[in-house]
Amino acid sequence: MDSVIIRDVEDRDIPAIKKIISKVWDWTDMIEDEKILDATMGMYLGQVLYSATFGRVATLSGRVVGVIFGSLEGIEPKYRMLMEDGSAHMLTLLGASEEERRCIYECFSKLENVYEQLGSGRLDEYDGTLDFLVLDEKAQGLGVGKSLWMALKTYFEENNVKSIYVFSDTECNFGFYDHLGFERKKEQAVSFNFNERVFESDIFLYEYWVK
Repeated sequence: MDSVIIRDVEDRDIPAIKKIISKVWDWTDMIEDEKILDATMGMYLGQVLYSATFGRVATLSGRVVGVIFGSLEGIEPKYRMLMEDGSAHMLTLLGASEEERRCIYECFSKLENVYEQLGSGRLDEYDGTLDFLVLDEKAQGLGVGKSLWMALKTYFEENNVKSIYVFSDTECNFGFYDHLGFERKKEQAVSFNFNERVFESDIFLYEYWVK
């Protein structure tokens, strides 16, 4: 059996990362048009890449099966050059139906509002952020998530980070953070309407003391 390889994120990894995100979040069930789905995932991933100072992918048999991004205050972001053309994605989304555009905007804006509410008055207390972690479902149980986390944790330790935070939700394997020793500080429920279907989720704010 091939071993899992952890390496820096490269431009060639972006399409695979977007596909993993859309599958894990079940967006493939909500948006049928592949171009619109790709643009939506590109817009989301672009927000992560804009601020990330650390990124690693996990590959198995040459295939990307997981990714982690983190960031530190005062350190220049490293992955902005991997961001796709946001204007091109916006033009693609203009081709979506009015209902699809409304639902996509509602989802992103509600998430941003919840993050702001959960983090209000708290986020300045932390030195760093675990911005994003996602695994292909086929990679779960292989130690991939822990390997990615250990790479990021080492980065934090090398930069003398004391504490970090991460947002998670019930659409993700949030129990992973409980298992690693993260402490859940706050939570808030949120719901989305998408093509006459209601999706409900609980959003969590976790913290972790590195030192």
